[in-house]
Amino acid sequence: MSTQNNYRRCLEHLAAAPPKRKAALIRSLLPGIEAAVNSGQSLKDIWEALETEGLQVSYHTFHMAVWRAKRKRTATSGWGKQDKTSQAEGLGEARVEAVEERDPLANLKRLEENRPGFQWRGTQKLQRLVHGREDSNDKNKR
Repeated sequence: MSTQNNYRRCLEHLAAAPPKRKAALIRSLLPGIEAAVNSGQSLKDIWEALETEGLQVSYHTFHMAVWRAKRKRTATSGWGKQDKTSQAEGLGEARVEAVEERDPLANLKRLEENRPGFQWRGTQKLQRLVHGREDSNDKNKR
């Protein structure tokens, strides 16, 4: 049991330490960066302020790290929102049944039925379509 407490203390110590990589540091500062942007500060002003505090990152690297962190967070939060709504509504089982009953070609069939204009379906012979009769391939009738 004491080893588990030691592991927890070790992980808490690692979480409290500043990140070694600059991109990870910028990701950890992202809530403050977004608050400053929402208050009307430009990203360049934020970068300059952090640079005066000792952050040694080029503006391009700072900009890309912020952009990637925002993109990654929105992608993961988007998936989380979908999972939470399906669990909250209790429609997980109903969605599975709907997927099994759904015809994957239903949309294509509906579009095929409602095509505008003349559509030639060359499945029947021309003689049968035009004259209402069908020619045979007998050599005697030639």
